Amino acid sequence: FEFVYNYLYLANLRANWDEVKQQAEKAPQPEARRYVLPLTIDKADTGKNLVTLPYTTATATLRSDETIWLEPEVIFSGPRHAFEFPQINYKKYGGKPYTYTYGLGLNHFVPDRLCKLNVKTKETWVWQELDSYPSEPIFVPHPDALEEDDG
Repeated sequence: FEFVYNYLYLANLRANWDEVKQQAEKAPQPEARRYVLPLTIDKADTGKNLVTLPYTTATATLRSDETIWLEPEVIFSGPRHAFEFPQINYKKYGGKPYTYTYGLGLNHFVPDRLCKLNVKTKETWVWQELDSYPSEPIFVPHPDALEEDDG
């Protein structure tokens, strides 16, 4: 949709907000997916799922032409409940296993909430206020934080 590329121009938002919201309902909703990339590959495993992690349904299947077919696990999806710009506590968990990610919640491409997602259990928490339109979340850890999501 041309709408997706043009709706966030401030002039367009100010000119006709109701039309923007109406057009947004036609746009596809983004979802958060987990892909797992295998780090070691044995040709004897052709045709098998190479993902051995117990906490995901994502798959990576080695094909006979030595390519790998990835199928994701959807960890956040739903009508009028999209999740964009995911952020984690990068200072402590960048490149390491983590549990929580934060994102901008979209209602048909209209950013109207902030979301916290437990990527292991898929539990979500939402902050939303009427007529509030937050931007991309940025995690700021508490200086004396003991827990991953203390910030």
